[in-house]
Amino acid sequence: MSFTSLPVIDLKSNPDDIRQTLLLTCSTTGFFYVSNHGLDSLQSQMFSMAKEFFYLPLNEKLLYVSNTTSYKGYIRIGRENLDSTNSKLVDGKEAFNISQSNLNRKDKLPNIFSHEENFKLIEQFFRQCYDLCMHLFQYLAETFQIDQDYFTSRHKWDKEPGVSIKLLHYPPINQIEQNANVIRAGAHSDCGSLTLLFQHDKKSGLEVFDRLTNCWYPVEARDDMIVVNFGDVFEYWSKGMIKSTIHRVILPNNINEQNHSRFSIAFFCDPQS
Repeated sequence: MSFTSLPVIDLKSNPDDIRQTLLLTCSTTGFFYVSNHGLDSLQSQMFSMAKEFFYLPLNEKLLYVSNTTSYKGYIRIGRENLDSTNSKLVDGKEAFNISQSNLNRKDKLPNIFSHEENFKLIEQFFRQCYDLCMHLFQYLAETFQIDQDYFTSRHKWDKEPGVSIKLLHYPPINQIEQNANVIRAGAHSDCGSLTLLFQHDKKSGLEVFDRLTNCWYPVEARDDMIVVNFGDVFEYWSKGMIKSTIHRVILPNNINEQNHSRFSIAFFCDPQS
């Protein structure tokens, strides 16, 4: 199966078509696109804000490095390795994690994010992403012919750990240390329930691992669609019926893309404790 043409769930299409596509996705890749999601304007504004932060001098960004295990705050280039099977691998990216609890304590955020207009943008983005996840959970419950609230009731808005976003910046290759152990994001599966991935400027690099062929396949970067994937929680809950698939972000072979940054935003939806 080609992952460059993931199944597409058009939210304006017939509900039966949506459920059928979800069923196909669950049993194969666990990855799909969502179109007509209504977040186009919001995601564009979020990317503009993210760029403004990542283009700050490093010493300013380091003021917001998290000193706890809460996964909040700034992560500098080379400090994260998502591939648990290769301890020598280094992720050539920087990131900023914003958890739902930050919405109640914006004093812990950089000025760019805590500025009133931008903070409202973040709140709105959080809420609409959450609502989209709940919408998909309802369709998923209908697909498996169980109570419609079965999954939504396990992902309450006000319950920890809740939801979070990760702003991601993959710098041009010439701006990171050059060695064979650098990758943009190491191979991993997501530990939560559902991930929404927003991509920007059609910058590619995401690859998904196919268990059947034992091969990696590229996923086309689409500005107009969200890439959605199920996490380990759903594979566990469904006893393997719903797939949580390993994925990574590789360094580009295209010289033009090597000289440009890649930006993405991941929204993570986790079940309540």
